[in-house]
Amino acid sequence: MLHNFFSPKSIAVIGASHNKEKLGFLVYENIRKYGFKGDLYGVNIKGGQIGTKKLYKNVGDIEGEVDLAVVVVPAVAVPGVIQGLGKKGIGSAIIISSGFSETGTKGRELEENIVREAEIHGIRILGPNCLGIIDSWSKMNASFAESMPDKMNISFFSQSGAICTAILDWANDNEIGFSRFISLGNKIDIDENDILAFLAQDDKTDIVLSYLESIKDGMRFMVNTERISRVKPFVIVKSGKTARGAKAISSHTGNIAGSDVVIDTAIRQSGAIRADSIEDLFDYAKIFAFSPEMKGCHVAVISNAGGPAVMLADSVGKSKLKLAKFSEKTSRILEEGLPKEASFHNPVDVMGDARVDRYELALELTLKDENVDGVVVVLTPQVMTEIVDTAKLIIDMKKHGKPIAVCFMGGERVEKGRKLLEEKEIPSYDFPERAARSLEVLYEYHDFKKRAEIKDSKFVVDFQEKEKVADIIKKNKGERTKTIIGGKGSAFDIFETYGIKTVKRAYDVGLEGLKAKADKIGYPVVLKTAAKDVLHKTDIGGVVTGIKNESELQKAYFQVRDKVREAKFHDNSERVDIYKQENFGIEIFLGAKKDSNFGPLIVFGIGGIYVEVLKDFAYRIAPVSHVEALKMISEIKSAKILQGFRGEPKCDLDKVADSIVGLSQLMLDFPEIKAIDINPLKVTDKKCVAVDGKIILDL
Repeated sequence: MLHNFFSPKSIAVIGASHNKEKLGFLVYENIRKYGFKGDLYGVNIKGGQIGTKKLYKNVGDIEGEVDLAVVVVPAVAVPGVIQGLGKKGIGSAIIISSGFSETGTKGRELEENIVREAEIHGIRILGPNCLGIIDSWSKMNASFAESMPDKMNISFFSQSGAICTAILDWANDNEIGFSRFISLGNKIDIDENDILAFLAQDDKTDIVLSYLESIKDGMRFMVNTERISRVKPFVIVKSGKTARGAKAISSHTGNIAGSDVVIDTAIRQSGAIRADSIEDLFDYAKIFAFSPEMKGCHVAVISNAGGPAVMLADSVGKSKLKLAKFSEKTSRILEEGLPKEASFHNPVDVMGDARVDRYELALELTLKDENVDGVVVVLTPQVMTEIVDTAKLIIDMKKHGKPIAVCFMGGERVEKGRKLLEEKEIPSYDFPERAARSLEVLYEYHDFKKRAEIKDSKFVVDFQEKEKVADIIKKNKGERTKTIIGGKGSAFDIFETYGIKTVKRAYDVGLEGLKAKADKIGYPVVLKTAAKDVLHKTDIGGVVTGIKNESELQKAYFQVRDKVREAKFHDNSERVDIYKQENFGIEIFLGAKKDSNFGPLIVFGIGGIYVEVLKDFAYRIAPVSHVEALKMISEIKSAKILQGFRGEPKCDLDKVADSIVGLSQLMLDFPEIKAIDINPLKVTDKKCVAVDGKIILDL
């Protein structure tokens, strides 16, 4: 549906001008001078001509068909122009004009008028308030950018026109070209989802880069992102991480940014690579454009200086990469061929007086080593350093088919070497940490592609059991009960239906049945008031823990009853809930929160009373498979505690993963649920049991 935006046979510039100071002249001239092969028409209400070409007073006066209109007129005139395009039968329009929702209420009203006219006539619109589109394959520069990029199979789209111009300038200076180059502007129609769907099937695009300030349809975005990430890398800068940043975005584009935790989770879970800055975006573009597949996470570091080598080892240690352990053959030949003072272990220090021959020895051996998946090469300009020859050597090493990231540290002395590397498509970086991080994202992407191929069974709930949950939720909604906790038809009953094991319990017990219920559950037990309308039970003394026998049970019962009555809660003050007290196990937090844009966010981390202090969480957007749940568990900083720390038994991680999967499905099955907290979930090597939890409904 977007074909005419990239390969039109004819273009009309509405607002074209003979005045070289006008935007309409620049846009028209860009289309003409960069070699567009189709028919080009200029439209200006005053008529006249531009160069030797006639300017039409109205788009309807053009004799032939027009595939694409580029609109460069004052904002107030745009709705009328769209109406004219509809009458002419033009189905695609780029609105470069500004002065819309980014300016306030009046501008937003103009946008609404444009949308209405476009819907009536079936016109697809890019913009408004955008730079335009550049397509190097059809030699079309329908924008007011000052340059035309070289032709490469990299596509870029951005919500900011200023970022577009900066990217173009950088690309020209770094031997990077583009295929499709798209400025989205205010996204009144065509948005990131339309562009992703197009680029996923575009044979002129192998890598996708993007800068976004907002995401319109989160769930559709995740589907499109995963679809494109399965076949080509998608690197995105998403701004608005802080509250201040989000506010700035609102005033800049007329859009409000969503929660960054949700957005970050959605991006990474869908296989895209999130760059934290424009600098990172450039770095990752180079590694993907110039590198083969990275099949594993093990890297070799080769340097002629100890300091940068140590810095790289630190960077690798903090990342998902690992320093490769060389084969015995590699280590032996390195030891024999390098000076005694050199380090032949990883990192390899070829010493400051290294000429090209030492680099050749180290590179040949490490790149042939089956334990090495990629190499970072560092060169610092010292007296004996052969900069250009070393660059030529590295270029020749591409023959081994493994990723190589290079850092020639310095300024003017290493510039010729850097330029040569860039010309021959070797990813080169100013600092070693950036080289390591770029290799890491290359590994992350190829690892995602492998994981995306793994099939995983779906969590299924029996229909009748699901109906029981629906009845509990319906009853609470009918009674306007926002929070479902204990009692008959409790949160625990819902959790059990979805595979989340819970403590043994008995609800709404009076004194006469107390002993029998406690004996059945087994000591120690916890007693909680079941009096009506008590929300914060602990605050009024309505909870007693650690009850070890019948004597303590009776004492606790009367204590709770009296405290509840003192707090003026008389309705059912003699009724209590009893729970098995789980004293053993690591405390885990499991939660979920409904996001209106992306769907349910699932949260996992170390729990208990310090959950808000530690903030050690992993996140996913539902649905979460068992495989993803296990990966989620491994991501938290405290994962080693669950895996058997210092001789402790290893927790049953499969049972924890089952609980995550069940919670994910519960949130998907019941959109009426706003949030769920399970804290703690007690885990040992034999069990995984929810001790406390609540469900909050979206009333």
